[in-house]
Amino acid sequence: MHQHIITIILAAGKGTRMPSSKPKALQTVLGEAMLSHVYAAASAVSSAVWTVIGHKAEMVQQHLRKEFGDNAADACVLQQEQLGTGHAVRCAIDEIQKRTDLRGTKILILNADVPLISADILENFITQANPYPLAFMSIKLDAPKSYGRVVREGFLTAVKQGPVLQHEQNCGAVSRITEAKDFRLAYPGSEIFEVNSGIYLADAGLLLEFLPQLSSTNAGGEYYLTDIIGLAKSKGTALEAVCCGNAEALLGVNTPAELNEAEKILQQEINTKLMQNGTVLHNPETIRISPFAEIAPGTEIYGPCELYGHCRIGAYSVIESHCVLKNTVIGEYCEVKSFCHFEDARTGNSVKLGPYARLRPQAVLADNVHLGNFVEIKKSTIGNGSKVNHLSYIGDSTVGSGVNVGAGCITCNYDGKNKYQTVIEDNAFLGSNCAFVAPVTIAKNTLVAAGSVITKDTEENCLAVARSRQVNIKR
Repeated sequence: MHQHIITIILAAGKGTRMPSSKPKALQTVLGEAMLSHVYAAASAVSSAVWTVIGHKAEMVQQHLRKEFGDNAADACVLQQEQLGTGHAVRCAIDEIQKRTDLRGTKILILNADVPLISADILENFITQANPYPLAFMSIKLDAPKSYGRVVREGFLTAVKQGPVLQHEQNCGAVSRITEAKDFRLAYPGSEIFEVNSGIYLADAGLLLEFLPQLSSTNAGGEYYLTDIIGLAKSKGTALEAVCCGNAEALLGVNTPAELNEAEKILQQEINTKLMQNGTVLHNPETIRISPFAEIAPGTEIYGPCELYGHCRIGAYSVIESHCVLKNTVIGEYCEVKSFCHFEDARTGNSVKLGPYARLRPQAVLADNVHLGNFVEIKKSTIGNGSKVNHLSYIGDSTVGSGVNVGAGCITCNYDGKNKYQTVIEDNAFLGSNCAFVAPVTIAKNTLVAAGSVITKDTEENCLAVARSRQVNIKR
């Protein structure tokens, strides 16, 4: 980590080409908001990360708090009016300056809509850009579209003779960056294929000097951060454009189609790296794994399958097809059969789950637990070697070790107003189709007769029967 680098992420935009009720920065790639991808990469290379928010600011701030904690939410700066990237950075710098001594600090500036950015790319850029007071990352595109053009001195010389199509990457020192619409007005018939990625590294002092000098006299009527290149050039400031070969990782996502393309690229990158490290993926083009997931070598995953959030899968576990896991930890040597759905849950080792098992938040399973088909566990712990094999619901409960739960058993944990706890102690045997009305404790070695409705605590080593005597009435 570079101790004297502070990152500013620009996440205030509405995203007019992304028709959605969500802010553009919160559109997801492999289950994670674009902002989360960028924030994670920035955190790896900087000592502090600040985020400029604007459109639906409260929603973006809440997302940062949930995903990265209170410090991330507190380091948000509101851009009341979206007046351009230059205005956004100035809002951030003014606020950072109130809380931090910026002397000797470098400012890394990123956009929130580049979900394919990685810490390695940023680290390489910082290393090359660090000697300069101002630098930015450029890429070369066959179709530059709406990206800001990198205007070099060689182009300015050539364009005097007529329209120029500038393919050469190295054609003199950088003169300025010109927004696409302004470039077309200024140089009709010409084209430049080197474009600005929107990633900058600058001395904090340079930004404090030049940002107040930006003008909104342009086709968009906004304060463009790109204009700072021309200002620096006019003052004789040393600057550099660092060309990145991986153009795909730096392209901004502006439309649903581009979002889809970014997801495909990232999916292939993640799956290829996992297979290179010893994970076996069957039908990998149908397997979607979050970049924040950790999959141990020796694991087998069958597609289609989806693993989102901070999932961790232990070595030599098998995840069969049509499973969806989110923020779930699976131990070693586990078997997850098809059509299981898990969220915010954790298992031990050598656990067998499914098919059609469901783990809801705060479900914790010890080693050697077996859950069968259509079993749901919610906010409960299941002890070592216990089995819940068929058509049962265990909620707000503590289940000991060696417990057998028969088919069709449920814990009645909710009375319409409050949730209550059920305790099932070690080696209890619960017959089929039993209901346990919480709060209630099933003592050690209790045998509960099938079809019972248990409303009172049991004693150890007893048979609990809670049903009326059968009566056969003649027709």
